[in-house]
Amino acid sequence: MLQFRDICLGDKKIFEKYKKNWQIENAEMSFQHLYMWGKNSWIQIAESDGFLFIKMHYKGEPALMLPPIPESLDFDYNKAIKDAICYFCQTKQEVIFYSISEPFKKYFDEYDEFERDSLRDSWDYVYSAESLITLKGKKYHSKRNFINRLKQNYPDFVYEDYKDDDYDECMALYDDWKLTHTDETIDRFDERDSIKRALLNMDYLNLKGGVIRINGKIVAFTIGGMLTNYMGHIHIEKAVSDIDGLYPAINKLFAERNFEGLTYINREEDMGLYGLRKSKESYYPVKMTEKYRYALKNKIKIYKGKLIIKKETCRCE
Repeated sequence: MLQFRDICLGDKKIFEKYKKNWQIENAEMSFQHLYMWGKNSWIQIAESDGFLFIKMHYKGEPALMLPPIPESLDFDYNKAIKDAICYFCQTKQEVIFYSISEPFKKYFDEYDEFERDSLRDSWDYVYSAESLITLKGKKYHSKRNFINRLKQNYPDFVYEDYKDDDYDECMALYDDWKLTHTDETIDRFDERDSIKRALLNMDYLNLKGGVIRINGKIVAFTIGGMLTNYMGHIHIEKAVSDIDGLYPAINKLFAERNFEGLTYINREEDMGLYGLRKSKESYYPVKMTEKYRYALKNKIKIYKGKLIIKKETCRCE
């Protein structure tokens, strides 16, 4: 049976080993993302037969398995799927594979025994890096206006790279922001702790940050990194609510400073929140990273210790 353990900072090298042959555009599959959100045994990993298995199990919810990542290009993905299914069966849990995207989705589609559902609220918004950096063209006219007015109204506006000394101010800004944002997702997954884990380990996680100061005070901050060798990744973006233009400004300036020359920028999902979806759509994504949920249908049974899948068997003792 797969032996899972809590994810930790030292696992960065393990992820690099398994992901070196893959350009995975799914933001949930990055080590930085998983470590940030992985406290309290919420995210665990296991290695077996040349595959990295990632399990998510948030309190009060069923366990979910992300697509296994093969270390080499010579692999048997069917065996990895069966090993994961056996783990679920042996631990008497519902069989659910989550956030299944390219390049591994095709292997799950081979099984008639899976019921597939779209996770539209979790699809990542992917943008042209050049467009977010330059904001050229009529469709970005309002974004440019917001930024110009911001700079005119606040002549002491300044953008800076994040420094360790900015930690306390960024966390204080988040705490103030949280007072007016009570979304269930924020509370359930403890976003504050995730930001803290990122800010305290920026260098080791290969993350960069940016802040905007007005009157010397931080009024916006962001955290980002690399998802693939051609795609940047924005993990966190927060700003005070009473100053218009901060989000377009820090979006553009951080991309300009850190993502020049890249093809894409992944700004993650909208979580099904109307306002967030409207905001992400207003930047005109060039594509979406589609994600799906695969659950084993009820007709699958355990028979004498064996799991029956497409007339083949794998042992579950």
